[in-house]
Amino acid sequence: MNKPGYPVILNIAGLPVVVVGGGTVAARKVGKLLEAGAQVTVVSPDLAPRLQEWAGHGKIRWLDKRFEPGDIRGARLVIAATNDPQVNLAVYNALEPYQWINIVDRPDLSDFVVPTTLRRGKLSISVSTSGASPGLAKQITAELAERYDEVYADYVDFLAQCRLEILQHVSDQQQRQRLFAALLDPVFLRLTREGKQEERSARYRRLLSTAAGSPAGSGAGSATAEVEREAGQDGDSDPALKQSGQQQSEEEI
Repeated sequence: MNKPGYPVILNIAGLPVVVVGGGTVAARKVGKLLEAGAQVTVVSPDLAPRLQEWAGHGKIRWLDKRFEPGDIRGARLVIAATNDPQVNLAVYNALEPYQWINIVDRPDLSDFVVPTTLRRGKLSISVSTSGASPGLAKQITAELAERYDEVYADYVDFLAQCRLEILQHVSDQQQRQRLFAALLDPVFLRLTREGKQEERSARYRRLLSTAAGSPAGSGAGSATAEVEREAGQDGDSDPALKQSGQQQSEEEI
């Protein structure tokens, strides 16, 4: 990968993935693949303890052998994770045009790299140096873990539910954007952190009822003003959020 690359999150649930290699690096790769729901086959004459456990419980398919080109037939993704550069290169040379590969020691030959990722429920924060310094990526991820703690899992679940309701009950796009912005008021995160889910929900319900009660396309101005007043009545509110609704990308609509 000579260029920065295009960051994406792939839906690989149920897709066949082959990992060539059975060491600790391969085990880390397989762990992430299993979390994503992939159907994983591992090709290696030896397995690290975690891989042995997964194979024993039927979580992965294990080919107890040295790599041969036919081992990756049908796989959508291929990961070459051995400590032998020649074997990794042989895996690369066996690829079909439709297959994407990640080679742990050759980012220049890889179709994709696997970033270091911090997960908090639905929230995923990935850091990549495009293979330049995996250590730096881990360091940055550790710093992010302190900032975005486990509370964010509950907070993001709350935001996800609110988003679904807003899309269902509020037809005016401007009102939607104002509501999305108002939900980012720090008071909602604070209430989540304090375990005050009922108070958090009540505050959100007031926001939603204010917007939903305004006729679509006619009362948007007064409704959004009410939303801003409701969101800003707590001392934790951030005035900058009044502009954030206009700055969201189309993907957030």
